[in-house]
Amino acid sequence: MYEAGIHYILGLNIENGYLSINPCIPKDWKEYSIRYKFKNTQYNIYVKNPNSKNTGVSSFKLNGREIAEKQIKLVDDGKINEIIVEM
Repeated sequence: MYEAGIHYILGLNIENGYLSINPCIPKDWKEYSIRYKFKNTQYNIYVKNPNSKNTGVSSFKLNGREIAEKQIKLVDDGKINEIIVEM
């Protein structure tokens, strides 16, 4: 059940070495965060919902840089990375 909540509600998906976020949340959730660790690398993920949406990602940024594909390849570089997703 925990895994289903992470995947289907919070939208965290790891597949073939790529991380994506595709939330399905209540409209009144304004934001939430997830900390994900891949080997020696940490990903701090912040999901913002200023338009009170249930689903749909309008912006995906990694360390301030817009990622058009809305997913990233997981890298074990020992760094702390920040992902900001806006719905």
